[in-house]
Amino acid sequence: MDLKLSGKRVLVCGGTRGIGRAIAEEFSKEGSTVFIVARHQSKEIAKQIEVQYSAKVFGFDADLSKAEDIQQVKKAVGQVDVLIINSGGPKVADFFDLRDEDWYLAFDLLIMSTVRLINAFLPDMIERKWGRVIAITSVSVFEPLPRLLLSNSLRMAIAGLMKSLSKEYARYNITFNCVAPGHTMTERLEHLIKEAAVRMQKSEEEVIKQMAEENDVKRFAKPEEIAAAVVFLASERASYITGTTLKVDGGFVHASL
Repeated sequence: MDLKLSGKRVLVCGGTRGIGRAIAEEFSKEGSTVFIVARHQSKEIAKQIEVQYSAKVFGFDADLSKAEDIQQVKKAVGQVDVLIINSGGPKVADFFDLRDEDWYLAFDLLIMSTVRLINAFLPDMIERKWGRVIAITSVSVFEPLPRLLLSNSLRMAIAGLMKSLSKEYARYNITFNCVAPGHTMTERLEHLIKEAAVRMQKSEEEVIKQMAEENDVKRFAKPEEIAAAVVFLASERASYITGTTLKVDGGFVHASL
């Protein structure tokens, strides 16, 4: 299947690890020009992907919770055809353990970075009358996950924003979609497993087995399985899909909103 992504300019946020890196690799395989943005090691990871896939890959270190860093990225990258909004998860805690500062930090990390990135790159898409904006959220937008109150709350807001924008800009051939991964084997999940094992006084192996049993396929996702869905949504083949949140969760969520 020709996804017609060769030569497209793709910005992948959080592209050095986990799902973000897998997304950058998948676009590289398709012949896209890929720009990776992350807080650390973006240039090193970009070089590794470039060599592995004989692709054009560029890295930029930036903290996307800061408005000035996003402006620097925009200045360095210029226009893009595909914007992948992806960030690490905020603090894990019970409700009464969260301070106002935790909420403000999470708001900047998840909401304001999304708003600022779209503000920076959407005008060029409107001018060219083509674009793809894809936000990586979580199955928590359908089914809240324990102790992830910050993520549960704010990722729902991202889904609402993307749905709203999909209605406003469909006439410019720009689609806005979210991809909601289930449990995916990343450093973030490894941290959550360790934390749960201590809290529940179980072995990590027991926690892994319990979590894997929560979905229909009885295993965790691989990052490249999430990336495959993202690349498809960015393609010409997905031109009629907009304003949706695609669950890639192995059947974890059994009812839609």
